[in-house]
Formats: sequence, C-alpha cells, structure tokens
Amino acid sequence: MNNPIYYFEIKVLYAYVELYINDLLVFAHYEDNGSIWVDWPINQYILKSGNQSFEIRIIPYKNNTNFSDNTLLEFGIHVLDESINDRKEILEKSEININQKSKTPLFIHKNSFNAEVPYENLGWTNSIDLSKENKDQLLVEILKWNSELLNIYRTSDISLYNKLYKDRDYEFSKAYYKTYQEGTKDIFHSKFKNLDLINNDLYELKFYGNNKLVSVKLPKELPGFTFEPTLKDEDSLGISLLTFFHRKKEGDPLEIIR
Repeated sequence: MNNPIYYFEIKVLYAYVELYINDLLVFAHYEDNGSIWVDWPINQYILKSGNQSFEIRIIPYKNNTNFSDNTLLEFGIHVLDESINDRKEILEKSEININQKSKTPLFIHKNSFNAEVPYENLGWTNSIDLSKENKDQLLVEILKWNSELLNIYRTSDISLYNKLYKDRDYEFSKAYYKTYQEGTKDIFHSKFKNLDLINNDLYELKFYGNNKLVSVKLPKELPGFTFEPTLKDEDSLGISLLTFFHRKKEGDPLEIIR
C-alpha cells in the first residue's frame, strides 16, 4: 500500500468505552444509549512504522458497579488505501470474552499491532517526561491555555490559531498524505463568539504518551477543554477540543502537539 490509513473498528453494547492508542485516549463514548459502533481513523497517533500499542477499557454505566449480561465488546483493526481501493485486515473483528460480567467493575483489553507507514512524524518522541514536574504548577500552566484558546474561538483569530496548532496540523497532514495548509476562518462557526469557560476546578490533570504528553480532563469527556454556550437553548452550540500538550525541552513552554 502506498498511502495506508489505519482504522480501529469497535463495537460496544451496554457499557461506556475508552480507546487508547500508544497511551493516548483518542476515543470515548460515555452515553447511556445502549451501543456504539465506529470505524475510527488512527494515523495521527502512529508516529512511524513498527509496533503500536492499544488498550480498550469498558466501564459499567453510571450508578452500576458491574456489567449486565448483555454487555458486549467487539473490535478489529484494518488498513485502507483509498487511492487503489485496497483493504487489509490487521486484526479480524471478533468478540472479546468478558468473564463474570455480573462481578466485573472494569474490563481492560491490551494488545499491540504492527503498522507500516511511509512517513515519520517526530511528535513527542524527544519530549521530556512531564510526570517529573511539579503537578500543581503544570496544571496552572495548562489551564492558562483554556482562556487563550477560548479567546481564539470567540474572536476567530486565525493567525494565532495557525501559530499554536502548526506542529499538530502539519503532522496530521503528513499522516493522511495531504499537503499542509494553514487554516482559514471557515473553521470558526459564527456561534463560537458566544462560548464560555467551564469552571477550571472541574478539570483533572492527566498524563499520556508514556508521560511525555499532558492534558486536563473533565468527567465523561476526552482530554482537553470544553466550552459551553453562554445562553443554552435549542440553537446554542458548545465545543470540546481534544488536546494534548508536550514540552520539547526543559524550560520551554507547553505546546499543542495533538
């Protein structure tokens, strides 16, 4: 394959689910609606060819201490090359047995697979171990980004957006065989000017990518920041920004890399 794109297919019934690729929480479903079935592209989390780790966590619904008899987990990994309409199964989709569902408060399945890609992204490969830093100071530094990013979305500041997201967006483009182009104001919805912060006290500091990445997380949200509409009605719009930070070397500021 010339331009392989890897997909993680996952189906879960009657449970919450979290998917980690190379120790990054990249997908989650926390709704009590019975099931989720997705085919999730993951190239942006594959920095180069070789072994890639993954972890699936399924969690009982709110107010439940274990799984129901109907809880089910199926997953598979496949790779596509859309330019030649070719598909290859890496791990055939199959059901994972969950033993003693009525007595299980959490189920974790870990494994790995080999990926072959024609690109190599630096990402956080050479970044420092953030778990060795003062946690309180690190949290304060991250939360400063909360108001800065909100201001970008409120004011449609595309110049600052492109500056802060350049490394991430360049590597995204590379991972999906696109030519990097700076963003335009089209990415900002007109309703973003009415967004507001969520209380910073609700965020919890989290480490990812073998401690080379850091973010904050709300309960039942992906890592990053959530902005709510100032006025909540049927036409209002909120957003959540999946965000991971790294520090290239000691003394450098945190930067967005995913």
